[in-house]
Amino acid sequence: MTDSPRPDQGPTPFPPAPPAPVDHLPPAPPLSAHEAALPPRPVEVTVSFWTWIASAVWSFAAPVILVTQRDEVVRLTRASQPTLTAQQVEAGVSLAIGTSTVVAIVVATLYVLFGFKMRAGRNWARITLTVLTALGALSLAFSLSWMSLLSTLVSVVAVVLMYLPNANAYFRAQQRVG
Repeated sequence: MTDSPRPDQGPTPFPPAPPAPVDHLPPAPPLSAHEAALPPRPVEVTVSFWTWIASAVWSFAAPVILVTQRDEVVRLTRASQPTLTAQQVEAGVSLAIGTSTVVAIVVATLYVLFGFKMRAGRNWARITLTVLTALGALSLAFSLSWMSLLSTLVSVVAVVLMYLPNANAYFRAQQRVG
């Protein structure tokens, strides 16, 4: 069998016509009582949300730097720990890369998840992000680097934005309605 058109249905030079335009669209459904009672999201909450997203992306900086600078990390480790064998140094650097990657994935996932919940007005997410930032600030006492310091400062900015007066009013209103 061939795929050629039947003689009575010759090829059409034009595609089929689009559907006729709709003269009247139905109105949008009314807002529910819950939706109507919600205040608009303040700019502070939106900026805080995007700051959390940026912080989640930034959390991948450490593993990327470790991977791209692996040889330098190995060289510096061998110089600072001459008693370690080459195999021990390689294993240690591989472990550091793996651990930092897992931590970055966990931190990024938590920041994004709680960031979305915070943007939706969930006070528990705002509190959780505050606790995560406090833990990050405490970790600076054990491992101070410019990357961890910058990450903590960005998180502190996001936390401050979440507690400004407009943001507080938004979270209070969400609790009353929800």
